[in-house]
Amino acid sequence: MSATTNAGRRKFMLALTAGGAAAAAAALTGTHQAPVQANANKEAASKRGYQETAHVRQYYQTARV
Repeated sequence: MSATTNAGRRKFMLALTAGGAAAAAAALTGTHQAPVQANANKEAASKRGYQETAHVRQYYQTARV
């Protein structure tokens, strides 16, 4: 292989290593987030899933055979 190809590979590997180190440092020094309140999670969970609304009841009435 030529010296130019090896030099290009070395530069690429150096940039890759430096980028990985920078990403790791950024991940370790991230901002601290406040803990989520338990009540907020319960309210959000109660709004998920199946809910029989007026629209759903209307559909059931029209779909009866």
